[in-house]
Amino acid sequence: MRHSLLLLSVIMFLSGSLMAQKDTVEVQGYYESGFTYGTLNAAIDDVKANGDINNTVFKLKPYEVYVLSSSIFMDEGENLEIVAPKPLRAGDADATTVQNSAPPQIVWTEEEIDRAYIIQTYGDLTMKNIWVRYADILGAQVSTGIVFEDALVGEGEVADKEYGTFEGMLFDYFPIGPEAGGAVTIKADNWVGVFRDTYFRNGTDVHFQYYGRAVSFPFQSTDFHIDSLVFENTTFSNLSRIVMMEGNEFVSHLYMNHVTLINSIEWAIQTGWWEDLSISNSIFVNTNMMGYRPIDVCPGEDPEFDDFEDGLCNPPGGGLVQNVVMVDSLGFEVDFEDEDRQVFMGNNVYYHEDYLLDWYTNSPWSQDQIRNRDDILLRFPPPAIGEGAMEYYDSTDAEGKKYFPNLNVMEFMDEPAGFTVPPTNQDTMLDFVMFKWNDNSDIDWSYQPNAGFLQKWPLPEDLSYSNSTYLEAAWGGYPLGDLNWYPDELADWKANQQANDWQTINNWMTTGNAEGIINSNESSPDTPRGFRLDQNYPNPFNPTTNISYTVPATGKISLKVFNSLGQQVAVLFDGIQSAGTHELTFDAATLSSGIYYYRLEAESGVSLTRKLTLIK
Repeated sequence: MRHSLLLLSVIMFLSGSLMAQKDTVEVQGYYESGFTYGTLNAAIDDVKANGDINNTVFKLKPYEVYVLSSSIFMDEGENLEIVAPKPLRAGDADATTVQNSAPPQIVWTEEEIDRAYIIQTYGDLTMKNIWVRYADILGAQVSTGIVFEDALVGEGEVADKEYGTFEGMLFDYFPIGPEAGGAVTIKADNWVGVFRDTYFRNGTDVHFQYYGRAVSFPFQSTDFHIDSLVFENTTFSNLSRIVMMEGNEFVSHLYMNHVTLINSIEWAIQTGWWEDLSISNSIFVNTNMMGYRPIDVCPGEDPEFDDFEDGLCNPPGGGLVQNVVMVDSLGFEVDFEDEDRQVFMGNNVYYHEDYLLDWYTNSPWSQDQIRNRDDILLRFPPPAIGEGAMEYYDSTDAEGKKYFPNLNVMEFMDEPAGFTVPPTNQDTMLDFVMFKWNDNSDIDWSYQPNAGFLQKWPLPEDLSYSNSTYLEAAWGGYPLGDLNWYPDELADWKANQQANDWQTINNWMTTGNAEGIINSNESSPDTPRGFRLDQNYPNPFNPTTNISYTVPATGKISLKVFNSLGQQVAVLFDGIQSAGTHELTFDAATLSSGIYYYRLEAESGVSLTRKLTLIK
């Protein structure tokens, strides 16, 4: 396999920036400053003028509002970090104390100025525990966003990576984004994004069904690229799509673990142009509510609904992930082949709620089609993964061997979760869907947007759930979906399970099974002699990683590291080792980025090898 794709190291690396020692500037908000606009703008501009922006963290105050008087602009080489204290949860204290801990909001002035960019950055951006509300201080929705851009580079040059690290964030009430992009818009060639413990709420564009995206390239743009994108313990409610790729843009590595989504108008992930994709331990409810029409899948100039009912038409595409596009059909050049791709979707829930299923045939518009004998125009809920995509994933040769052993999709669970307080305004949501089927009328189908305007904390929705099976169905026995709705479980998961999750994802994607190892010519992890060499963690890493191994009896062993040319670069252990499991730390600070191999050898002749990746 060409590469190992465990991205926990990326997450840890980016999160580490939050812990770096920097000067802190505490910024007054709208209320504390006596109703002043632009306090955050002024604080950032002052630090930039002094040349200290990369050594400064801007700390916002709980339950405050920061009204932007202009876009925040970061030039090439300027990195921005904005943080706030972690808010309390219901039950942590009395109601007043919890409310006063609400995340600070960033909103726009209501004045008629250019408000396209909340933040426009050519550098890295870190935000923690901030409530970004895509509206002005009076509550009106604004088409605006956070935009990452590349500086111009010469022909043939590769742009430097730009990093977006978002933790504990709330992105609220976002319509169409800048240049018809998303809440976070990418105009870069090598972007890395990590979203952890984050909530994308009410991405509800009142006019277009396909806007209200969490992360997106601009509409009809070209040549942009996301290197890696991670969503972990993140919730999405009421939006068009999570990720959108257009033109010749694509995401190399896209990972979702412990995600909850409820109510997306279209696909959660649009276009099958990604290289690698992993979705695990997640819940998807009412995905692609627009559905599909028999007329779109029934061939011929004059298709009949009877053909559709009789199963004579083509199968629909997927609602969770739009059908995969094979490399030779992409229409643009990429540096991977179909056999290089790695896909794992496992331990997930996908279903549509009964009231939405009823709407497909019993809405006023649907009843009109039935009366007019235009049943061929009716809408139907799509499956999670289209039949064509599954055939691609499961294709085999004449001997029944998979062409693509690293493309694996497990069956989806489909019992209702039973959310405690789902963020669904059923009437307006259903009307919006019907209007998009019919005449494209506009309606704001957001769930209690006034709660955001009033900065109500905690928010009125609660996506904990009653399904007892799902409460223990995630790896390690944790609840499926975003664990932020289970704070105690989240803390325990981070302490005891997070690393195991990413190790499992890595093994599935690189070997096709949860217990495998990376190279097919390596020995099994559980050899007859009882030796075991585990995959290093994290991997990729920078600059240290942990390696554990097991020996069945006391004896002489060695653990050494080699470069891709077979040259020894480190000796981690060489001597007598007692029976049991042991762990060592490999520090590669003096080595350059690249692929390395570590080998466990015993005097009995046992030799186990694994691959690790150093990224600096």
